[in-house]
Amino acid sequence: MNWWDQTLNLVGGCKAISPGCENCYAAMLAGTRQTHSRDVLHDSVTEWVRGKPVFNGVLTVLPPEHASWTLPLTWRGADDPVLGAGQPSLIFVGDMSDVFISGRPKAVIDRVIAPLIHSRHISLLLTKRAKRVAKYFSEPLHEKVLLRRQRHLWLGFSAESQEWFDRRWPHMRPLAVSGWVVFVSVAPMLGPVALPPDFLVHGARVWVICSGEQRCVTRPRYMEPDWARALRDQCAAASVPFFMLQMTGRKEPPPDLLVREFPARVE
Repeated sequence: MNWWDQTLNLVGGCKAISPGCENCYAAMLAGTRQTHSRDVLHDSVTEWVRGKPVFNGVLTVLPPEHASWTLPLTWRGADDPVLGAGQPSLIFVGDMSDVFISGRPKAVIDRVIAPLIHSRHISLLLTKRAKRVAKYFSEPLHEKVLLRRQRHLWLGFSAESQEWFDRRWPHMRPLAVSGWVVFVSVAPMLGPVALPPDFLVHGARVWVICSGEQRCVTRPRYMEPDWARALRDQCAAASVPFFMLQMTGRKEPPPDLLVREFPARVE
């Protein structure tokens, strides 16, 4: 089970910035597509280094006439949405890139965001560039415009270890305080992570996703199940929703870790 219903890639390209990027599945997929097909988003965004494709920092965007730009507005939604029957579908926007990478023009980001906030669905934006996300979504807006954005966008950051949680969460904290649903993807989990009180205090309006590293070209790095259990227990004690995606190498979680919860929606 995924934590989303649909993926949407309107922009391409990225660049490794932390240890979690070492075996990036998106770079692997982009490199394969570059080799075997003409893909407008992925044709030039990777290069081969020591036997595997890595992102090279080239950034791409779909042509303005591409049908994907209107998908958030025209897609009827999942037949069986992960949030449950009768609920909006979750669209993971940019699972093959980082929308907020430095160098991506703000005008392009604006165009990505525009259809999302007028959609019937909820879009998930996940980044390692927490500082830029915080700056982008902290711009003053009319109260009704802000509420529409908060209803239709969930803002996430990656944190593969305690170090990277501690670096990125301070940028995201003001967004959580101001009413956004903020989530953290502890994936690939490379070590134990202790969630601070100023994260846990938000309860069901924050969200923790946990995952071991996927099977990729190199051997996936091992995640201790007890790291995930400790994260689960911290969430349970604070009524923070927890979603266990997979163990190392896409293995199914053991029964006691098979917890798959979602945050409270902004109404």
